[in-house]
Amino acid sequence: MKNIDTFNLKRNILRIHLKSNLKIQLLSPYKFLSNKFYSKVNLVNFPETKIRFCNKKFDEFNQLDDKDWINLFGKFHSKYLPFNSNLAMKYHGHQFRVYNPEIGDGRGFTIAQFYKNKKLYDLGTKGSGTTLYSRTGDGRLTLKGGVREVLCSSYLDAIGLNTSQSLSLIETGESLYRNDEPSPTRSSVLVRISHSHIRIGTFQYHAYHQDNESLENLMKSVGKYYFSFDDNENTPLNFFSRIVQNCANLAASYNIFGLVHGVLNTDNINVTGESFDYGPYRMMEKYNPEKIAAYFDHSGLYKFSKQVDAIFWNVQQLASIMTLFLEEKLIIEELKKYIDLYNIEVLRLFFQRLGLQPNSLDSNNQKLLKDFYEILIKSPYLYEEIYHDLRGGKEKVNFQNELKQKYKNFNLDKIFENHEISNNFDLKLLMKIPRETLLYDEIEKIWDDIDKKDDWSLFNQKIDSINRFKQANINYGLG
Repeated sequence: MKNIDTFNLKRNILRIHLKSNLKIQLLSPYKFLSNKFYSKVNLVNFPETKIRFCNKKFDEFNQLDDKDWINLFGKFHSKYLPFNSNLAMKYHGHQFRVYNPEIGDGRGFTIAQFYKNKKLYDLGTKGSGTTLYSRTGDGRLTLKGGVREVLCSSYLDAIGLNTSQSLSLIETGESLYRNDEPSPTRSSVLVRISHSHIRIGTFQYHAYHQDNESLENLMKSVGKYYFSFDDNENTPLNFFSRIVQNCANLAASYNIFGLVHGVLNTDNINVTGESFDYGPYRMMEKYNPEKIAAYFDHSGLYKFSKQVDAIFWNVQQLASIMTLFLEEKLIIEELKKYIDLYNIEVLRLFFQRLGLQPNSLDSNNQKLLKDFYEILIKSPYLYEEIYHDLRGGKEKVNFQNELKQKYKNFNLDKIFENHEISNNFDLKLLMKIPRETLLYDEIEKIWDDIDKKDDWSLFNQKIDSINRFKQANINYGLG
């Protein structure tokens, strides 16, 4: 008996040692939901697994060696994973406002969840193979698509937009055929970290099946695990109110940070208001409210100037489901708040980006916003260039007189006369923040070198530059 106990003790010590390279405990995803919400995924054996990107900002995973990294984020069969892992979520969605009951996680799944600073996070995949919801798709992600998503999520995180973040990109050695890329093209699998993959479309699935019990369970679970409501707060009204707020904030961030998402279907709207899933997207180059990201968006439904309306339309689809739990007048009252919440967040982000403090008179704040958009519309400079030039307002302009010449068609002293630099910022420190962009031609050049020469140097340089930019924003007050 003593020998058996010694053996078990040594085995437990060995198990602890094996898991010591992971600083967190990975949990079975969606333990608070029944299997009505997901399906187990059969894993793919990829021809190769070559690491192309590791996000070093997440030190929870930094101690993994390459083998463990590939097992966890490329093969999804790892000693670190819980027993019940790799679950594809069931959901429906309005795609370009046409209801589609045949979608779901068609090329991805949730590997596991973990807590960090008492906040629950998902590890989700993209390009990990077919699921029950793949329909006629192959469940794969092109390497170019993976590269584009890593660049986009890294950049958006650096500028301060609430976004999912790319953790890993692994090339998988398959040849894929796509209509929108020269084919055959290379394949990859992406893993991203997100604060929930539950979306409006998740609710639509269970409403479609008239499963009110599951809808109520889902609503309560989102309130508890993602909104941190206590039992008294966790009501249908508070739940819906929070989603209206989250979605208004999301729309405002797209406006101020200049992102055209491209595909704002109900299955792409996260209940937490976190932006995610970057297939077709564009960052604003020269300001253009008509800018469209998706080549298949023929009507311009999701063009830049319509994103606030598109997100609101999606919220209204959730509102129709909430009639099962709330009186219609309460739902309408919450919906009416959307535009005001959006406008409040637009102003907050606008002044934060410029490093200025709002004036006590709202009319002055609105005037500055209007005047600034006149500069964006009428000047020949890039969107990010203008924000970078004029951050700090009149203090910056008077310190760098060349800006007055550059913007000679605008009376900058008059435009900024009612707004001082924020007390949180030091002008000399603000001026140390570099200008960083993510333009279409930059991305195409990065991909061209990867595609033709397997040269990843421009990609790695861009990631390093974005990381330096993020750190500067943190160090000097904008992070």
